[in-house]
Amino acid sequence: VDVLAEDISFDNIDATRPSVLNALQPDEIAFVTSISAHSSVFNLSGSRALRHFVEIIRIGRVCLEAATSAASFALSGNLSFSIFVLLCSCTAATAVPTIPVLGSFLYTQVLLPVIGLSLSSTDDAKDFMTRVPPKNDPSVKYSLRAYRRLYCSGLLRAALPAIIPQFLYLICLGELMWEFDSPFVKDFCLHSLDGDEVELLKPPISSIIRCEALRDYSGPAIESAGTITLAALAMCTCVSSASYVFRTESIRSEPPWKRNHLWLGTLVLSFILIAVYMALVLEESSMAALSWYFYLLFFVAPFGCLYFCEIVKRMDQRHEKRAVMMRRLQFETRLGMWSPKESAHMGDGMNSNRRENDSPIV
Repeated sequence: VDVLAEDISFDNIDATRPSVLNALQPDEIAFVTSISAHSSVFNLSGSRALRHFVEIIRIGRVCLEAATSAASFALSGNLSFSIFVLLCSCTAATAVPTIPVLGSFLYTQVLLPVIGLSLSSTDDAKDFMTRVPPKNDPSVKYSLRAYRRLYCSGLLRAALPAIIPQFLYLICLGELMWEFDSPFVKDFCLHSLDGDEVELLKPPISSIIRCEALRDYSGPAIESAGTITLAALAMCTCVSSASYVFRTESIRSEPPWKRNHLWLGTLVLSFILIAVYMALVLEESSMAALSWYFYLLFFVAPFGCLYFCEIVKRMDQRHEKRAVMMRRLQFETRLGMWSPKESAHMGDGMNSNRRENDSPIV
């Protein structure tokens, strides 16, 4: 930092004095200052600009904290999609869910990056600068227990949004098969039921989704069920992103939209994108054929995922608070070790005033 770049007057300097002859000359000071300034990131002018350093450090730390949260959300969202694809092959239904290509592209290439970028604009908390940051030391590494805790918490936060849509798929498949292709269901899936019962009552979903004839079936019911299932995954991921606005703080302490208005706008746009995608891709009357309890699960499940993410984050918060307290203790201990000591050649008058209290603390 160019702290000597201020305009300094050397007119009143007496060059004939011996002390001045051994001191640095104005040209030498200007030369050394220019070298220091050109090799510095911040070329500021003297002590008048030093007051901006705290703000620069604060902005840098806030950006690092927000970028860490954004990267965590992006990794968690992609991990949720991977688990979702893996669980589709392990479904309880005989018909494997069809994952639409367009929906997968919108989820991985549009939804996750946009929300992740919005999370990187989160403001800092009130006491953010009072926390001691971790040292940028490559030799300091996490222990095996800390790595295990980080991996388990990340896996848990990503697993639930991928598991819940699998149950919604079973409901969608049974309801839509009866809506779009009821003759096929009557002919191949309801052998154990009487014909009069089939005509009067709606068959149970379990008898439809476990039908062996669905292994080779392809139709609008399976495609629409796969689209709705992927939309449920996107809804759970979008709502769960509120847990990533604050990396270690709970959303109960402060609403997430107070410190990140961009995230709130992006979340609303994501919901609109999901609704438009479903309206364009789904078959007509697909949503009208679903039961009331499906809508209940569809809109309540994302908030259940958010609550579960907050529980997992609360477990990590205890470890993070302990780490912050330890770093604060180390900082204050080293600050006390390197604080200036009293000089040994102090006057007798000052020493005589302190003879009444010989405590080493004072």
